Amino acid sequence: MRLLDRYIVRECLKIMGFCLVVFVGVYLIVDLFEKLKGFLEARSDMATIVRYYVFRLPKIFTEVLPASVSLACVISLGSMAKNNEVLAMKMGQVSALRIALPCIGVGLAASVAAWTTVEYIVPPATERALNIERTEIRHLPAHRVTRESDIWYHAQGNRFVHIALIEPLAGQIRGISIFDLSPSFDLIRRVDAREASWGPQGWTVRDGYQLELNTSPIRITPFREMQVELQERPEEFARVARLPEEMSYSQLREYIDKLVKSGVSATRYMVDLHAKTAIASVSLIMAVIGVSFGLRTGRAGVMLWVGACIPTGFAYYMLLSLGISLARGGALPPLLGPWIANLLFGAASLISLWRLRG
Repeated sequence: MRLLDRYIVRECLKIMGFCLVVFVGVYLIVDLFEKLKGFLEARSDMATIVRYYVFRLPKIFTEVLPASVSLACVISLGSMAKNNEVLAMKMGQVSALRIALPCIGVGLAASVAAWTTVEYIVPPATERALNIERTEIRHLPAHRVTRESDIWYHAQGNRFVHIALIEPLAGQIRGISIFDLSPSFDLIRRVDAREASWGPQGWTVRDGYQLELNTSPIRITPFREMQVELQERPEEFARVARLPEEMSYSQLREYIDKLVKSGVSATRYMVDLHAKTAIASVSLIMAVIGVSFGLRTGRAGVMLWVGACIPTGFAYYMLLSLGISLARGGALPPLLGPWIANLLFGAASLISLWRLRG
């Protein structure tokens, strides 16, 4: 039986590898044409574009992996059914569920690979890609995000802003420091505040102090509320706020804890946290769907069921996006929203596969 398992896995992996190459290639070509105007306007050289897409590859890999797994299961088992190999296996007292097991194992391995990539490779790679896009292509002010998700932002003039926590949608900042430097980069003033908010008059900081170093003696002035001349609007800081895909599962969970402790709504980020595990499991679900399709190809042909994978995958991602949107809006619990597509399609695929037993 081990020999048979290796044969099925080998056939499935060969087709999955081919699909991955094709899908990644198509993704890159389409994305390049969409961004070509921006690259030309920014006069980006080829090296910058290549570096940008190299760092985008891990995320692209996780996005196209489920479709590759599904098609690999359909085509590999469908080809075996067409060549009467599946019939020979059944005549050898091998059940349909046992035949499907190696392909499902490939789907499980793909989900583990997707989770590993999302957790350890995608966050730093995506951060590097976004930094290239922001600073080298769109020529936005430089910034740096620390491991604790703090933001260092080079504002207009000789001014640097340190942000401990930002909620872009609400235009609120928790923990802000503003450093004013002289032309020779000597610190002349520093403002530290517990929070800052955006309003019609600009930025208002609260509960802090102002340190002036260009006076003698040095003057420290505490304040309850003070207007600051900060030219950047909330949308400017929103561009550099760390995105969920730039954080691993543990980093995002720590970020949510910081939001909750500071009194900021963390619903959106909790949905994104559960979406990481839900999306990593898609390959396993797609493998079961592909197997249930592939074992049915004896009556209708491989291409029909390959075509059936397209609307099935489209329906899955539509339901996944709908569930995430509803959860972000509060209509569904943060855990259920990202997982509702997996639960429904997983149950349907298992029922479909169970009907093929024997």
